[in-house]
Amino acid sequence: MIKQKLESRFNSDTVIRFVLNNKALLILFVLVVTSQLLTKGLFFSEANLSSVTRQIVSFTMLGIGFTVVLASGVVDLSVGHMLSFVGVAYALMSKQLPLPIAIVLALGLGALCGLFNGMISEKLRLVPFIVTLAMAQVYRGFASLLSDGQSVSGLSAEVKFIGQGLIFGIPLPFIITIILTIFVAVLMYRTRFGCYVIATGGNPEAASVSGINISRVKITSFVIMGAFAAVGAIILTGRVSMAQPTAGAGMEMDAIAAVVIGGTPMSGGKARVAGTVFGCFVIGVMNNLLNLMGVSSFWQWVAKGLIIVLAIILDAQTERIFNKRLNKK
Repeated sequence: MIKQKLESRFNSDTVIRFVLNNKALLILFVLVVTSQLLTKGLFFSEANLSSVTRQIVSFTMLGIGFTVVLASGVVDLSVGHMLSFVGVAYALMSKQLPLPIAIVLALGLGALCGLFNGMISEKLRLVPFIVTLAMAQVYRGFASLLSDGQSVSGLSAEVKFIGQGLIFGIPLPFIITIILTIFVAVLMYRTRFGCYVIATGGNPEAASVSGINISRVKITSFVIMGAFAAVGAIILTGRVSMAQPTAGAGMEMDAIAAVVIGGTPMSGGKARVAGTVFGCFVIGVMNNLLNLMGVSSFWQWVAKGLIIVLAIILDAQTERIFNKRLNKK
């Protein structure tokens, strides 16, 4: 009898833990079914699915980078305008330099922006929230200065191929996303650096006592964030065939929503890389559904804000309930 009770509790706890760790996947499933029903089958059309996939990739790059930053216990609100700045610089460089060099320089520029954010925050002991909010305006200004406030067009076919091309019938941006998702998952779950990031975000005092250079870990997380913002800029520039100084404005909200929905808490100490990808699809499918239904873009902003709040509440409440169950054992 006791054995049966223990097995029953174990099974129920396993189910609860599965739900907690896969909230984004379950929400995505419900959202996809709902979208198919409300759009009378239009959602699963080949053209719409291809469009959704391409649109999601850019802020998925931000989301994956944001997962590393958030897991380390800091936040970067500059990533949207950073993406715009790097995108404009990349487009201009691609018109003057061989494409491989332009790509490398764009990645380096993104990493350098992340390094600036991290150095200012950590070395001067300032609040990352305020620092990155201010740096967002700096990157916004640089993007407008470089482009004179205009879109940069007339890009080469090779630049466009990165954002629009197909390899064996699969969109190249989607392939890039899969590869980089696996890379970050290995980085976070199978390397010493990943352990340091989780430890720093979970308990910085204990991590410091253990010999971890928490300042270096956080700065490195910012650098990774910047590099992923650059990848997003490269893909987005190719997809829309131009670089706009406002292309990434507000995209940080999509990234934050996706990361939180995916299960990475705002407080840090945990990273759900696959969850972030599913979270990005949740946001992308939701945007697509609202567009197909003709909902105003203003209401879409309201929906995104509410989703972030609900995701934070859900994450806090479900973890609290599960911890109570564990303490009763």
